Amino acid sequence: MPPRFAELMEIATRFRPARILMTAVELGLFDHLEEPCTPADLAARVGADARALEILLNALTAMGVVVKTGEGGFQNGEAASAFLVRGTDNYRGAIIRHLAHTWLGWTELTETVIRGRASEQKAEKWLDRHPVREEAWMRDFIWGMHALARDLAPEVAAKLDFTGVRRLLDLGGGPGTYAIAFAQAVPELTAVVFDLPGPAEIARENIARHGLSHRVTVQPGNFLTDDLGRDYDFIWISQILHSHSEAQCRGLLAKAVAALTPGGRVAIQDFFLHDDGCTPAEAAFFSVHMLAVTPEGRSYRYREVMEWLEGLGLTSLRQFATGPQTSVVQALKP
Repeated sequence: MPPRFAELMEIATRFRPARILMTAVELGLFDHLEEPCTPADLAARVGADARALEILLNALTAMGVVVKTGEGGFQNGEAASAFLVRGTDNYRGAIIRHLAHTWLGWTELTETVIRGRASEQKAEKWLDRHPVREEAWMRDFIWGMHALARDLAPEVAAKLDFTGVRRLLDLGGGPGTYAIAFAQAVPELTAVVFDLPGPAEIARENIARHGLSHRVTVQPGNFLTDDLGRDYDFIWISQILHSHSEAQCRGLLAKAVAALTPGGRVAIQDFFLHDDGCTPAEAAFFSVHMLAVTPEGRSYRYREVMEWLEGLGLTSLRQFATGPQTSVVQALKP
């Protein structure tokens, strides 16, 4: 069949439902739509324009996110009710708010490609360097990581070999989701979550919520510059490498290997690329995301990371899928 321009137009317009959903989450619309609500009533509750809200709600209805009720009302659809109502145990809206926070980086992607990297000056404008706003955005990011990992972490725990593991480091562990899942899967295991002070506070909160403060502890610090500790049997590094330059990644892995006991293992989970650099597609798209929002981050190939680990003297390298889009590279310290 000959090429059709409509296919390119479909690609070019895919941003529209994404932005509509992000705006609805930012406005907190779904908190008020567990019961039918008219655009006028909703506008009064969230401080928005009724006409504009009705247009947005109709688009959300077309997307299947909300449904129309009698007398001009709108109500949450099943997925919105399950995941996008704040204050519920299953709330996942933080990750969508985080994606909205990265929107400016994507709108400036053309400039970034010309320049070669995301501008630090633009990043300062993006965060606005307002302490309250920056704190809120950090919390959205860290709780967003929990929203993504909470279902996957128990499945990952079942795929990892924790034989002989008594002390584990969750490096850059954010909300501690993986350390919690590993501790739940292996009763004799203790874990340390290492991350910056802001995420570390959220990790403490999350660990306490799961009743594991006696076995999972938190160590605030910068893993690029601070000591990681010693004598770990297992070091878990999930979704960290893609945010950093190759030099930073290699330095971090060297520190991790030094912190391992002989016979210990390191497992690195990420959006890894195949040797062709363009598959799987999600890893290729995510690499552009890192280009847009970090100074030097990108998705890395399996082969690159394995070569770094071999260069550090690690053996028994293997790779395996942990989810639809994520994989692990694991290695042993002799």
